[in-house]
Amino acid sequence: MNQIFAVAFQGLFVYLGLALAFMVLAGVLRSPRFKGWRGEKAVQRLIAQRLNPLVYVDLHNVTLPTADGGSTQIDHLIFSPYGLFVLETKNYQGWIFGTEKQREWTQQIFKKRSKFQNPLRQNYKHTKTLQELLGIGAEHVHSVIAFVGDCEFKTEMPPQVTKGDGFAAYIQSFARLVWAPEEMQALIDKVEALRLQPGRTTDKRHVAHVKQLREAKRLTRASAKRSPDPVAESSVAPAPAGPVQNHAVLDAPAAFVLASEPMQTTPAIEVQVCPQCEWPLRRLLMQRGPLAGQAIWRCSNSAACSFVRGSP
Repeated sequence: MNQIFAVAFQGLFVYLGLALAFMVLAGVLRSPRFKGWRGEKAVQRLIAQRLNPLVYVDLHNVTLPTADGGSTQIDHLIFSPYGLFVLETKNYQGWIFGTEKQREWTQQIFKKRSKFQNPLRQNYKHTKTLQELLGIGAEHVHSVIAFVGDCEFKTEMPPQVTKGDGFAAYIQSFARLVWAPEEMQALIDKVEALRLQPGRTTDKRHVAHVKQLREAKRLTRASAKRSPDPVAESSVAPAPAGPVQNHAVLDAPAAFVLASEPMQTTPAIEVQVCPQCEWPLRRLLMQRGPLAGQAIWRCSNSAACSFVRGSP
């Protein structure tokens, strides 16, 4: 009898172990990180199949330093004589709703809806970082969004937002030469020299930087919603009937100017404003990269806008 119980318990433990392993595996396969990795690998295979490697050079999982001291991670950089193509991959299922100007897009699977950042806005930071680091014009850097997986667009998308292998046809639609082979190779070498070392340490630092940007964005939005406290009219003291003596008045507001003194006005400080999102600009001194030692103006809304311009 004891032997029968021992065999039964042994089989039960094996069954529980297999069930636990299956649950862990299912959790990994459903995780956003694994889905993103699988999407990038699918796009990488399509690049090898659809784009001639003698013409198009693919660098994947490229992490570059940014002007704010953080980093930006790019799924695929495709160099060609016809320009630089910046691919952002999205492995999604269900219906996709969104427009070019919306801050967030919507994914719908049956009755479940979820929001995600507009990938065009996300890729905007990537393209701006490359323009700054490589010193090339915006007309030569092209943003491309590649959706893979069983998804369907339910709103009209711009041509640079593609599904399946549609990104390859969009890239091949550019046929005007913009770089000589030597210039293209020099840009590739520059990216290789500037990119952060691939690995878990770089990935962890990038994720931490993204979390800091999201928290700063949340705090900025919360503070923007707060309105300044109104000044009650009753707090203004009435002017005395007699002549005002030139002495300090206790408990008087600092903004009051004594009547016996000429009024002095403080010149207004001109605030630099971002031309794209109208947030204030801040002045930064580059610490590394090809712009090291130079001052730039950067949008304070760095989580959603990557406007940068040189400082005179």
